[in-house]
Amino acid sequence: VYIAQAVVVATRSNYRRLGVEGEDDLIGAGVHFCATCDGPFYKGAEELVVVGGGNSGVEEGLFLTNFAKKVTIIEFQEKLAASKLLQDKANSSPNVEVHTNTEILELKKTDGGRLASISTKDRKTGEVTEITPEAMFVFIGLDPNTEIFQGTLDLDQRGFIKTTETLMTSIPGVFAAGDVRSGSTKQLASAAGEGAAVLLMVRSYLEKKGDLAVHIG
Repeated sequence: VYIAQAVVVATRSNYRRLGVEGEDDLIGAGVHFCATCDGPFYKGAEELVVVGGGNSGVEEGLFLTNFAKKVTIIEFQEKLAASKLLQDKANSSPNVEVHTNTEILELKKTDGGRLASISTKDRKTGEVTEITPEAMFVFIGLDPNTEIFQGTLDLDQRGFIKTTETLMTSIPGVFAAGDVRSGSTKQLASAAGEGAAVLLMVRSYLEKKGDLAVHIG
């Protein structure tokens, strides 16, 4: 048991996975969750696949057209959930192809352990198709690591921790920062910035309580 005057929760979030056969073996070997990080490795690719038709998926799909001749966006639902502006951009791009109402069934790998093909199914017709992109980028949301805080801290509908403008949670002295926090941008630079900001908030909180023994700076 640890006792402290203040605690910062920064348990991050995990990229939501498809949960299909072959996925786990291909993480980092053709299956990715960050187009900005990994997209440049596929410059000159014939085809890249993006799974997810929300704002993140469509925006990252458009970004990937800088590297691939063709980007295929696959969405499970009947229509994209992205903003009209992003949908219009995707529909008007000669390098983007959109497949809605489509389910990912299986991922297959090469003898070298990289992504070889993706099996998809049209949810209306039942037709199964196999495509062979160089890589697949998954943007179907984030799952916050907040299970241990359920019933203790106030969480939003998706399980992210609610905070005030000072990054304090529903319990005085308990703060949250980064991807686990409701309303955060889920970007690395932002998370790093919140990490620095929350320490200042903790310092201010302890000073007001008279519990800060050592003042720095």
